[in-house]
Amino acid sequence: MLCKIKKYARENSGEESCGVIVRDLAGFKFFPCENLSLRKDSHFLIDPYIIVENDVACIYHSHVSQSSEPSALDKKTSNELCIPYLIYSLKDDDFYFYNCV
Repeated sequence: MLCKIKKYARENSGEESCGVIVRDLAGFKFFPCENLSLRKDSHFLIDPYIIVENDVACIYHSHVSQSSEPSALDKKTSNELCIPYLIYSLKDDDFYFYNCV
């Protein structure tokens, strides 16, 4: 799954790519989502309907030119949603898993 996420981020390297990892009977699946943010180069926005209508285990997004460390906004949003974030850094080619508090 990490390979799919990395590939998706590289295909959309000019913006923060995003998606969700959902639970289903077969396990976990990655679903890429359209980034609806007006500032795609530094922010992401997923259609809330996708989060409400699925059993989301994790929200994924990429950082274009920053490290994979979560921003203060990443932490705040993850904590408010009670959904962990998986962040991939295109710059450093690594992942960071932020487990909400």
